[in-house]
Amino acid sequence: MKNAKKVVVALSGGVDSSVAAALAKADGCEVVGVTLRLKHPDPEFSASQLCASKNDEDAVLQTCAKLGIEHHFIEGFARFEEKVLRPAALEYICGRTPNPCCDCNLLVKFGMLAEFAEQINADEVLTGHYAKLERTPEGTVLYRGDDLRKDQSYFLYRLDQRILSKVRFPVGNLEKSEVRRIAAGYGFVTSDKPDSQDACFQVPGESFGETLRRLAGLRYTRGVFIYNGKTVGRHKGIHNYTLGQRKGLNVALGVPAYISRIDPDGGVIELVTDEKKLECSSFLVKNVSWQSGSRPESDEMDVQVRYRSRAVRCRIAEEDGSIRVFPAVPLRAVTPGQAAVFYNGNRLLGGGVIENVD
Repeated sequence: MKNAKKVVVALSGGVDSSVAAALAKADGCEVVGVTLRLKHPDPEFSASQLCASKNDEDAVLQTCAKLGIEHHFIEGFARFEEKVLRPAALEYICGRTPNPCCDCNLLVKFGMLAEFAEQINADEVLTGHYAKLERTPEGTVLYRGDDLRKDQSYFLYRLDQRILSKVRFPVGNLEKSEVRRIAAGYGFVTSDKPDSQDACFQVPGESFGETLRRLAGLRYTRGVFIYNGKTVGRHKGIHNYTLGQRKGLNVALGVPAYISRIDPDGGVIELVTDEKKLECSSFLVKNVSWQSGSRPESDEMDVQVRYRSRAVRCRIAEEDGSIRVFPAVPLRAVTPGQAAVFYNGNRLLGGGVIENVD
């Protein structure tokens, strides 16, 4: 036997986690599959929810049967609602655009998996994330996955050394096509399953902000769109919109319009038609966590302000306990509430939440 470790593998019903479990089993590990159930008990919010759907659970059970491994379902919605959904709803109501996945990874997913692993005396927690780890004398270092089109390190910036020391990402050094090939070799139903593209908790036909607002039972105020100082339309609440948004405004100006500012107090959304006016020269990041436990010595690094955006060179400076970021080139639609994640090349240094923008 190559490896006698006992490991917990998070099984979501997707191809990546299925292959992570298969690779661990092939490496001689004692594999215990775990699926977090994060579905709302109300069918209105759960019928179309992507996390842990019936099809996902069937795929999980098929994977476990083919591998001959133990499996457990863990109910996690109460924690998910308290730690992730409700705080995200409050952010939307305040005109911000949160990134709940970053909070969910630390406060729900990896937290609950680590707790379960401790209960059963497992050595490690494995997931299907596209990211890589390196163990060093100073601690664990997190890198982007080799398939940069699928890299998920951006969402993992909040994981601290306590969590990182216990996790492993078996598919982080693989291309997605290779992962699917391995899954097909095992006969997994997940081998040709499409990747999920949307928020994991959203009712079709409405914005993510509206779904969360209704879930939390929060009130909202309707408001107006302003362009060049004049009212040009009305909207159904600032929680439905984000900076830089163009589609879905239902405002006719004859040219494309973009959201440049959201006023949470008056419910006013300001529009521009010149995309250059969406650019910023600096922005403030709060609640910064550095994965090594301390700020890097250099003030020069790369910053990524959205999951699908390109990381750009920047300079950082301390400002009242937060970090002021000066990108080398102006960035478009930097959005309060989103995560700003710092890298040195492919190495993740840390990150925080965008507070305000110049």
